[in-house]
Amino acid sequence: MNALVLGGGGPVGVAWTSALLHGLVSAGLPLDQADVVLGTSAGSVAGAWLTMTPDGLPELPGRMVDRARWHAANAKSGYGDKNLLRRAMAQSTSDTESARSIGQAAVAAIPPISSDQAEELWKATLPEGPWSPRLRIAAVNAETGQARAWSAADGVSLAVAVSCSTAAPGVAPPVTVAGSVWVDGGVRSGTNADLLVDLGGSGRVLVLAPVPNDNHAREADILAAHGFQVRVITATPFYQAVSDLLDPQFVDVAVAAGASQAGDIAEDLTAWWRG
Repeated sequence: MNALVLGGGGPVGVAWTSALLHGLVSAGLPLDQADVVLGTSAGSVAGAWLTMTPDGLPELPGRMVDRARWHAANAKSGYGDKNLLRRAMAQSTSDTESARSIGQAAVAAIPPISSDQAEELWKATLPEGPWSPRLRIAAVNAETGQARAWSAADGVSLAVAVSCSTAAPGVAPPVTVAGSVWVDGGVRSGTNADLLVDLGGSGRVLVLAPVPNDNHAREADILAAHGFQVRVITATPFYQAVSDLLDPQFVDVAVAAGASQAGDIAEDLTAWWRG
């Protein structure tokens, strides 16, 4: 099993990831054919496009400008609490209690929305068509702190799953699904790469993460202990603060950084991926 893991990082992180993926695939690295694609938050958006409409990746950053403007308008109106997002992204552990604590704070900061509202929040930004069976989308149950990797077999629409996974604490609304409230998968981990263990098997795992985090090495060790070969690629620095990841002015910067980085690493990664 060759698996691709795509991490969180806001609309700007989506822009970096989509540009990086487009560059790597165009250079001959068949990431669009990965057996499993696990996306967390921003990674769920990029993963949906990669597995459903890979040729559409170049148009995704433009859609993220609109999403970033949505965040900017919310912040200007006093919606939510950006300090909570900073707290979530600064944590270096992925234990259940920490995830639950942040999840509960997220629910207190912004009232949860319904599945129908979640559908409307993301439907127009995602590609049309059936949810790929290769795609998994990580979200966290705010009441228990437990992570779940949604799939097409779970009876939840793609837009609702993405809304759950991108419900960043303090800046986007949690989502109620079948009586449980879900928040951004990033409250547990920026990538949740260790969830691949639950799928069984072994093989290569490529982790692409817009935001560096101490969890990357810990999760890579867990995967290695289960027989996986792991490579972790994080973004070359193109932003300074967490708030930059929600700033529409950083989208073009992220695209340039992702495209440039793809050119630098494509040959080496392709040789490794093909084994």
